Amino acid sequence: MSSSNTHSVSVLGLLPLRLSVGVAFLVAGQAKIAAGNWGAAYEPALYEFISSNLINSFSFYRPFLESFVIPHAGKFAVLVAWGELLVGISIFLGLFTRLGAAVGIFMILNYTFALGLGIWVPSLESVYFWSMFTFMVCSAGRGMGVDQVLRSRRRIRLFT
Repeated sequence: MSSSNTHSVSVLGLLPLRLSVGVAFLVAGQAKIAAGNWGAAYEPALYEFISSNLINSFSFYRPFLESFVIPHAGKFAVLVAWGELLVGISIFLGLFTRLGAAVGIFMILNYTFALGLGIWVPSLESVYFWSMFTFMVCSAGRGMGVDQVLRSRRRIRLFT
């Protein structure tokens, strides 16, 4: 068995995890967007989340929250909603999985910094972080994903 076939078989084992994490992000993003105004309706919830967790957030991250995120909570609400939806689509379909996982890692880190949690603390956030890390490193979209088709046709190699 060649090395590329071995890799395809090994990433196939990540399929159930990839699908479930993709659905979780899809559902979270879709719920925020469905609340109205392209996700901007999520602004009060985002503002409340940040305000109530500000005391617990990491000290290096708190100035960013206070001076940038809170004053622009409406814009961040839209970015979070659409980011979750697009990451969910990417991970679920296995489409540009490495890019989607990298964006997912960025989003999860921002969320955990705001909560004052580390990715080393056992939590759902750490499971999402390490799952995304695995998807990115292993290029999990090559196991029954669109990335597999794109790479087999040798058209797109970047982010697949």
